[in-house]
Amino acid sequence: MLDRTSNERGCAGITEFEWHALSKIERRLVGLYRQLNEQDRKQLRRLTEALATIPEEPAAS
Repeated sequence: MLDRTSNERGCAGITEFEWHALSKIERRLVGLYRQLNEQDRKQLRRLTEALATIPEEPAAS
């Protein structure tokens, strides 16, 4: 765990450079995502994958 903490600090400069390229809403979403616990992150990933999947059959109207 200590290695992970030191690695994250070491990469802070790199991510700061990329951080400025994001819009305000994107930075807010990243911040909120980081606050989620691992279980909630997994559920959110499943939800976004399901929403991003294009169904093979057209919806019945």
